Parts: sequence; C-alpha cells; structure tokens
Amino acid sequence: MKMKRFIFLIILSLVVLGFGREAATPQPGGPTPRRVIIFVWDGLRADDITPENMPNYFALARSGVVFSDHHAVYPTFTMMNSASIATGTYPGSHGFYGNVVYAPNAKGKNAKGVAIDFSAPAFIEDFGVVEGVRDSYQGKLTLVPTMLQVAQAKGLITAAVGKFGAAFIQDYHRGGIILDEDAAIPLSFAKELQNAGYALPRNTVNAYSAGALVLAGNNGDPTAPIPIQRLNDRETANPLDRTGALSRHGFTYLTDAFVNYILPTKKPDLTIFWSKEPDATNHAYGPGTYNSIDATKMNDEILGRVVDKIRQLGWEQTTDIIITQDHNHSTVSGDVAHFPFRGVADGRVGSHDPYGYSVSGFVRTAALLTLDGLKAYDGAGCRNIPTLSGILFDGTHLHPAKNDADGTFCGKAQMFTSPRYVVPKPVPAGAIVVAANAGSDYLFVPDGDVNTVKAAVLSLQSRLQFGAIFVSDKYGDIPGTLRMGLVNTDSPARGRGPDIIVSFSFDENVAVAGRPGISYASSVNRRGDHGSFSRTDTHISLMAHGPDFKSGMYDTLPTANVDIAPTVARILGLNMPNAQGRVLEEALKDGPRVTEYAVLGKIYRSSEKSGLKMRLPTDLDGRSVDPNLTTYSVELTTKVLTRGSPSYTYFDQARAIRE
Repeated sequence: MKMKRFIFLIILSLVVLGFGREAATPQPGGPTPRRVIIFVWDGLRADDITPENMPNYFALARSGVVFSDHHAVYPTFTMMNSASIATGTYPGSHGFYGNVVYAPNAKGKNAKGVAIDFSAPAFIEDFGVVEGVRDSYQGKLTLVPTMLQVAQAKGLITAAVGKFGAAFIQDYHRGGIILDEDAAIPLSFAKELQNAGYALPRNTVNAYSAGALVLAGNNGDPTAPIPIQRLNDRETANPLDRTGALSRHGFTYLTDAFVNYILPTKKPDLTIFWSKEPDATNHAYGPGTYNSIDATKMNDEILGRVVDKIRQLGWEQTTDIIITQDHNHSTVSGDVAHFPFRGVADGRVGSHDPYGYSVSGFVRTAALLTLDGLKAYDGAGCRNIPTLSGILFDGTHLHPAKNDADGTFCGKAQMFTSPRYVVPKPVPAGAIVVAANAGSDYLFVPDGDVNTVKAAVLSLQSRLQFGAIFVSDKYGDIPGTLRMGLVNTDSPARGRGPDIIVSFSFDENVAVAGRPGISYASSVNRRGDHGSFSRTDTHISLMAHGPDFKSGMYDTLPTANVDIAPTVARILGLNMPNAQGRVLEEALKDGPRVTEYAVLGKIYRSSEKSGLKMRLPTDLDGRSVDPNLTTYSVELTTKVLTRGSPSYTYFDQARAIRE
C-alpha cells in the first residue's frame, strides 16, 4: 500500500514527461501504425519498484498509466503466465500447464540435444521440451492462438526476446524472430547475427538439422549465468553474497542484439522482451537480498537503453510500452513457530536470529503421500536438500542427511535427505504422479480413479504444509475442496491438465530480508520461489505508456495478465475472439472513466472436511498432531468487475482454513 500511495503522489505532483512532442505522420487512408513492446520482468517484487531502484520506470510511469491492482494467473508459474499473456486466456481454455508438465506421450530432445525422459514430469523452460510437448499435442501447445501468431497472420513483424522457454512459448511455431538464452531463430536470422559480428546462444545449433549452422570458433557462451555462491554445505546459496544478478552477462548480450540489431534492422511491430530477472537471482538468494536488488536494477537499465533507442529511431509517438510480471516472489520457509530463522556467518548457518534467514521450507509431496500409504512418484531420484531437514528450535535436524556410500539406495554414491520416487513403467493402478512446481504442485491420477483422488486429498488436507486444494470438475464435489473450474484451471482437453492442484501454505506477514511473504515449496535448494495462491505471489505490477494510453493515470480497477493480449489486439487491430481477458479501455485515450465501473468483492468457501488429524510440519510417524485442529476448508477471495456486460473475475488469494 505504501508503494501504491508513493506512485500516486508522484503522478500527482511531478511534471508530466513524455517521449517527445513532435507530431506523428499519419499514413494515407488510415491511422498511424503502432509498435508495441511488452516487457515481462520475471518474478519482480512489486515493493522493489522504487525511484532508487528504477528511475527509468518512474520516468515513464509519470506520463503513463499505473495499474494498482494487477494479478498474475494462478498457478503463479512462469510458463503458465507466459501462455496466458500470449493468449489472453486462462489455463482452462489454453490448455497448457507449466513449469513442470506431465506429458508421458511426448518425445524429443532438449535444447542441449539430449533425449528427454517424458515418462517423468519435465521442466519445460527449454525450446526442445516445449516442442516435444507441442508435437504430442498435435501441434497445439495452446488450444487458442497466441497474439504473436495472430499478428504474423496479419503480416506484422514480431520478436520474442529473452528468457528461454518463456519467450519461446510466445511464438512456439517459430513464425517470427526469436532470440532467447538458448537460440536464435529462424536460421536466416541466426546467420544474419553472425554476419553482423554477434555471437549466438550456444544451443542455437540444436534448433536446426545437423550441420545447418556452425558456431564461430570464438563464439563462446554469451548467455552463460554467473555461478551461484553457496554456503559451506555446497547446496544452499549464501544470502549475504554481493556478486550481483546471475543473468547480467547474458542479458547484456540479449539487450545489445535487440537494441543495436533487431530494433533498427528488423523493425518489429510487436515485441515481447522477457527478462529472466530478478526471478533467477530471487530463486537463488531470496527476495530483498543485495543480489536481488541488483537484478531489479538491471531490468531498469535495459528499459532505459530501449527507450533511448526508440527516441533515436524517432518512434516515440508510435510506440506503446507495457511492463508487467508473471508473478511476485516469496521466501521459501517453513512456519517460524517450528523452524526459527538463523543468522549466516563464515559460510555456515548460525544461531537464532529473528532478522536472519530461513533454514526450512522444502516439501516433497510424493514422500508425504507415500507415508500415508499411497503410490506416489515425482520422477526424481534421491535428493540432498538441507532445507528439507529443517533446523528445529533445539538445533536438531528433522531429516538428517544420510550417506549412501555404495549407491545401493540411490543408484549412485551420494548424501541424501529424501529417497527416490522414480515413476515406474508401466504406471501401476492407483498411482499418483506429482509434478513438483514450487509454490503449488500438480497431482495426476493416470487411471482416473476417484478413490485415489479422494485419498490424496485426505492426505493433503491433514498436513499443515499444504494450503488450498482444487480438484478437477470431472470428479464432482469432494468435501473440503473447490472445483478447478472455479479458478479457470480445469483442462478442456483429455491428458493435459492435473487432477488436483494444491497450493502450499504461506504466511504473508513474516518477513525475510525486509520482504514480507514466506511459503513452503517443492523447489530444490532455493531461497525464493512462487506459484502459491498467496497475495504475495498473485499481486504484481502493470504499467503502460505510449500514444494509445492516458497520461498520468492511477488505475485502481482490478486487472490481470489475461487482459494484456486483448488490449494489445485493440491497439494493433488484431482479432482475438477467444480472449477471456478484457480490453483495458479505461486506460486507453478517450476511454471510459474508472467511475463507470463497479467492483464487488466475493468470497467462496468450500464445504468442510471434519474429523481430521492435522499433522504438524515436524510429523514423522503420524503422532505429531495439533489436537485443536480437526476441520479443513478452502476460502477463495475474488473481485468481480462490471461495466454493463460481461463481468470479469479476478483472483486475489486462496487459503486453507483449519479449525
């Protein structure tokens, strides 16, 4: 709220600034053509948008539109939101589920040219994995077209630049210019870059048939990240490190190519520039750390370079800029009542420190389901994850690491805190395949047995690490859950979507490194993550600036990432009839006033599941329970926006209520 008021005061008090004042030259017989550039700053904390961190952003915001109630699409994953930004639809319509997807019929090689085992859930931020899943879906990774595909059909030039996977999915049929961390596409464009003296992302050769492209001898790896600096355990990142943003090297290269070659040479009409930061650095070091702030500043530096280039090219009066995120970011942590924060000194975890760092929070859902007698698998081998152990108040570890010195238990010699849960072939009846996705997990029941679904739900409801539970509509009403269709996540196509989606528990009031919001997660050795249904993860920022937007506006209406595509379609004259989001008309010039809209808060509450034994996060044997809690239900908080017809629903938060 402080950040919102601060932006509002700036808009009211400072001189309105614009790109320039010269009149655009109209085209004979029609309106002036537009260019649109969409920046997605992956995982940016909205409370890190300050004048100190982002002066270029604020320079645009003063003469643009700041949207104060913007939402990510749940589940708050990168690839999920990438598909929703691309199509203007929710996963229940576009039919794509990420970041980790279970597509056992897919085949293919990843960007490095290595065959992918799709019998296990696969991480899809990779053009090879995307294309393998796409082909298994008969070419329709999304069941509705992306705005880049629609723009290309109209003859417009498009560009997708930035983070691997997220940028590529915007144009997964390779219809325009693509330059991400893995590849330059198409082949003609890759060769143009080479001829212009640019190195190519190292995996570009694997985007084409063997021998079609040869890297220069001095090509190197222009998108390689900075190595993560870890504590003495060699697993956990050091939150006190000050080496800076992990992706600074790679995104300097990508920005150079975009600003100095793609913009002036290719002149794209529609661009999506997807920054990997501060997501990558937040994952490693956690929100609020020095390196996280450096990653945030890096994005603003990129924005400044692009704006300068637009001015140089004389495109000020014909270019709209939209800036958003795919999700916010939480600190991975168990509840502090059982796992208190600790200081970090000399590369080691120290004593209790309320201003210290998390030493817990990892949850392996397959392991907990297995403890409850279910056949659960996540496709992964033994894990050595210090935060699974969790340091308790007395200094002991909940799950001490074990040494499989001869590899008889793990298949190779290693330390481990959790055993193997490899998906068997064939998958047995009654199996549950868990796609571990960080702040929320997907549970697939391949044989569709409703009793297995109910047993999995009962297990999740009884463990305090898990929050809101949503079940596919095909199973009807299951006590203590909400239907996935209520949040637009129920799959429209057989074999695509999960049977259960569960958000991990969170606490939005506990702060680490000055940033409120902690959550359990299924992420491996990360200090920061996202994906939950907390307000911390769902509430992000949106800003728009350019000739089609009002100047100096603070828009208080709810908005979401599904609204971006229909708004861009309006500006560029594209036809996207399947879009579920709305055109942000109140922000467009000559659009309606905010006061013409009505916003109504609405809360949904599931039925209750009573008589449960609520196992504490410290439970190992089924006897560590909270005797005061026996009932589980789900509460979903929404806003409904209307101006005539139709209405639009925005999802704020869903949480488990245990009483």
